Amino acid sequence: MKALYPRPNKSAYEKSIDFLAKRDHSEKELREKLEQRQYTVEEIQDAIDELHERNYILPPEVLAGKVARILKERGKGLRYIVQYLGKKGLPPVDITTEEEFERGKELIERKLGMTPPFEWEQKVKIKRYLGNRGFQYDSIMRVINDDQ
Repeated sequence: MKALYPRPNKSAYEKSIDFLAKRDHSEKELREKLEQRQYTVEEIQDAIDELHERNYILPPEVLAGKVARILKERGKGLRYIVQYLGKKGLPPVDITTEEEFERGKELIERKLGMTPPFEWEQKVKIKRYLGNRGFQYDSIMRVINDDQ
């Protein structure tokens, strides 16, 4: 991986602590950030091992649940959440389509100020809005056709 930053004067462990002090990171994220700062594979592995020994890194399932909850609160859909978690090296979480449907209805009412029945132009706007937020097609269609 190409080094984007100069090597800091801190050890890989100390730099990892700096990252974790700002927010929780997955092991994959820490490895990538340390590689960008020109740490060797051995230094990175030693730092990760030390972080695990001290329980500074959350288990992947716990971190995935935390991140998914935050993204749901921000109005993101299931597709977006699964893709985001995968990018961070975290396992997918269980989100029901019913949850996504209810969240989609709430977003449309709160953000767009629309309630059923929808006109054709409103349906197009809703479809685009929820699609851009990573909602599944089935959930979008249920929100649009909820008045029927």
